[in-house]
Formats: sequence, structure tokens, C-alpha cells
Amino acid sequence: MSTTVQRVFGVPTVLTGGECAQVVSDLTLLWRLTYGSAPAKLEADLALCKQFFDPLARGHSLRDRLGKLPETPSDLLRRISQYGEPLAVQAGDKVLLVGLEARLILDLLEKHPVDDDHLVLVPSDVASAEHTAMEIYRTWSTARLHQVVALRRGQGREVMQAIAVGVVIALLVNRSDTEERAVVRWHHSTADGQQVDSAIFAGAEAFAAEVSRNRSSRAVGEQRLKGGYALSEARRRLADQLVVTPDDKNGGERLYIPAEHRQAVIAFLGRDLGRRPRLTPSILSSAFDLLVGAYRRAAGELAHRGMVFERSTDTRSLKDELLREFSKAQRSSGQSR
Repeated sequence: MSTTVQRVFGVPTVLTGGECAQVVSDLTLLWRLTYGSAPAKLEADLALCKQFFDPLARGHSLRDRLGKLPETPSDLLRRISQYGEPLAVQAGDKVLLVGLEARLILDLLEKHPVDDDHLVLVPSDVASAEHTAMEIYRTWSTARLHQVVALRRGQGREVMQAIAVGVVIALLVNRSDTEERAVVRWHHSTADGQQVDSAIFAGAEAFAAEVSRNRSSRAVGEQRLKGGYALSEARRRLADQLVVTPDDKNGGERLYIPAEHRQAVIAFLGRDLGRRPRLTPSILSSAFDLLVGAYRRAAGELAHRGMVFERSTDTRSLKDELLREFSKAQRSSGQSR
């Protein structure tokens, strides 16, 4: 009657003393070939594996790293290949690559004593190693998801570009919160597109210059609603809270923030602006006023197209709401001045 051999990452959980010593020697050498140095502290070594096994790694970077791996000696290749994946990955005709599983096996084998010329890996230790690998892979595989969620909550590692914040505020000032009050965007190469872009970006640029204290103007190619960085950045952060729909009548696209998302967008902007350590309520207030002034001076470009919907009372309310959310964010992050 055949007996199923229990394994962890392809390695039997019961090994003779000689087999254990050989696996440790082989994996140590293969680790050195893969990462350029001998195994060190477990946590640091597991982090090293990300350079080959990170699901977000760029293809050209990964190809470059794989191309630099040395050939695996034939006897080592033969011995390790018997265990298969996931212990080692075939990275070329004569190249093996090791990662989390190999380093965790090394840790298990080196921690357990060899009794009566045998080593037995107990189920609890096997389960712990497998759980560690699973948790690390899960962390890597969900990293992009958490990045996107953080961006949408205004909690990403980088704050939103000030010019992108300015574009969103300009839309709010214009009360573009329904499809009927949307700003119609055209391609920047058209006269219509250039005029609408300049009207919206006049306010956005004034806001960004005051917030960042950078008076240099951005390239004309960035100052556009269609294909420009600022709106792309805003849509990346706000997702479905910033709507773009086809406008068959005018041959362009309608851009607006649905009324039901208005408060959430203002709260998002307040949180994002509140993460700028040098930004104060007085500077933000000044930046908002500069945006509104520039928007009103340029509004003629929108007025003759029936796209101007600003009302001074609503604009004052918007400013108060934004400053309130900004101050709330600063208090919650311990940055209140």
C-alpha cells in the first residue's frame, strides 16, 4: 500500500540528515546566485524576493533582472529540479530562480534539530511557513487595489497636483453638477477646445500658483481638458465622481460632477489639501479667491456657449465648505495651526 509523502513547497517533511544538509547547501548556493549574497535575516530576505515576484513589476525591468541571472550548475539544477515549483522557478534553459518558498524552507530546516539522523517538520511549522508565503503574496497582489482606494480617499502617498485640484474647483464654481450644466470639452487643436480650456485653466492655474507658491506657468500642452494631465489626474483620483459623457449635439464631451457626489468631492479636496504641511487656511482662502477672479475674467469664453452657471452665493458657500473640510483634515492629522 502506497503512502503519500507530505511536502512543504515540494520538499518532504521528513528528511535524512544527509538530505537535509544537501537541501540547505543547495538552496543557500542558489539564493546567492539569485540575489548576489548569502541568506541573511529572514524578513529582509523575504523582501528581496519582491524584485522578481512583485505582480506590479514592469516587464522590461523584470526581463533585465532575469537576463542578469547566472547559469545554475548542472548538478545543482538536477537536484533542485526534482522538487519543482514553487521551491524554484525555471527562469531559462539552465537557470533556476528562488524566492519566498526557498527562503522559508531554509529557515525551517536550519531551525529544526536532526534527531536520530532524521529531521521531521511538524505540521504547525509547515502551516506557519505556508501562511507566511500566502500573506506576503496577498499583500503584493492587493497593493494596486489599496493604492487606488487610498487615492480615491485622498490618502495616497502623494497629494493631488494643485492644478488638478484647481480644475475640479473650477467645475464646482461653475456649478457643473448636472449634465445640463456641464462644461463641453473639445479637442485642444480646435478653436472651441482652446477657448474652453483657457477659461477653465485660467482659474486652475491661478489656484495652483498660490497653493504651491510656484509662479511658473505650465506648458500649453498640459492646459487642456481633453488629453491633458490635470484632468486625467483628477479622474484617476475621483473616478465616477467626475463624469465624462458624449455630447452628440455639440460633437464633444460633457464634463461635470454629479450633484449627488458634490459633498464627497469637496470633502476629498479638503482632505487632500489638508495634507500639505505648508498650506494654511489664509493661503487656501487667497487661492480660492484668485481662482474665482480668474474664472470670472475668462468666463466670456464660456458665456456665449451657454456654459456659465456660477452664482456668487453658491460660490461663497463652496468656499466656506472647502475651508471647513480643509481645517477638519488638518485637525485630524495633527497639523492644525
